[in-house]
Amino acid sequence: MQRFVEDIDAMTAETVEMGRLAAKMIAMSIDAVTNNDLRKAEEVIGDFETMSRYDTEIEDMATRILTLYQPTAMDTRTIVAVLKSITYLERIGKYSKNIAIATEYLSGKESYPPLNLIRPMGDTVVKMVNIVTKGFEERSVDDFGSIVEMDDFLDETMRKSLIEIVGFINTNENSADVCTYYISILKFLERVGDHACKMAEKINFMVTGMHAVIR
Repeated sequence: MQRFVEDIDAMTAETVEMGRLAAKMIAMSIDAVTNNDLRKAEEVIGDFETMSRYDTEIEDMATRILTLYQPTAMDTRTIVAVLKSITYLERIGKYSKNIAIATEYLSGKESYPPLNLIRPMGDTVVKMVNIVTKGFEERSVDDFGSIVEMDDFLDETMRKSLIEIVGFINTNENSADVCTYYISILKFLERVGDHACKMAEKINFMVTGMHAVIR
């Protein structure tokens, strides 16, 4: 029984660390692209290897627990939440890496005013990833109400930003290549928000035993 508790604790601790890494990666990728910081872009790209290792190791730990023990209903919910969450976190890491790669491509190219549209969405998704990671760590859904509001903000900001960027391209044809990358980055951020919402749903099930749609 003691070994079982230790294995569960180790698995959840690793998942929390993975969540913290995901939040760090997305924050650094936003800093990289908005400040043309290639050093941070390279660090994010390098961090993805660690993210992938977390994904594999935690999945192995969860499989081992399910194979060796007979978890209680609550422990089973925890394992399910972990397996789902690491998938979402790995994807968040992948989007962060994609933004970092875009930063390298955009380096040396002329920047345009729509670049400023990235930061508001970026700051929001960082908060969302931090909230769900804290919720998982503390087994609490107390702050999850704000997740819905933030997701609504992302959707509305994305809609307005696309209109603004397309309008800018129409009057500044030379910006088309660069601004297309801005659009891709905004779409990556919107997807990060979606994954944070899905992770919040799994944590809610883990904590309460009830399914809820959080988006």
